[in-house]
Amino acid sequence: MLFIPPADKVIHHFKYRRKTRLADLLGRAMAGIVRADHILSSADIITPIPLHWWKRTRRGHNQSDILSRLISRETGIRLEYILRRIKNTRTQTRLNAEQRRENVRNAFALGNGCVQSKKILLIDDVLTTGATMNECARLLKEHGAAAVYSCVAAITPDKR
Repeated sequence: MLFIPPADKVIHHFKYRRKTRLADLLGRAMAGIVRADHILSSADIITPIPLHWWKRTRRGHNQSDILSRLISRETGIRLEYILRRIKNTRTQTRLNAEQRRENVRNAFALGNGCVQSKKILLIDDVLTTGATMNECARLLKEHGAAAVYSCVAAITPDKR
């Protein structure tokens, strides 16, 4: 879904206003895409893009985690928390593409679970420049993942 009205409002309310019930709408749509795509549906593991513990505490939830749990349940692909966010990055909303890449550089570490030779499906709510996804994919590939795929609830064109 493109990040245009009304999708932008749905994502905003889900992410910042604790309207977590919107995950059903978004997650089921994402699960349908995963099931219908022969590449995405071949993933061994689903993992959410992690939030730093401080942001998660302030926000009350990690929207990517909620979506990942629903997608895992709907598709039967195992959910594992294999990434940790080790750097409390600033919000990316007002950063350009280069600033976004620098902001998330080395912000993640491998957590629990083995990724060696696994196909990993990364889940997030919004994709703009791909900086976060690319950084997570780089880390997973560096640790031996066979392939890294992504699925997001919305894509927004980078206007910066």
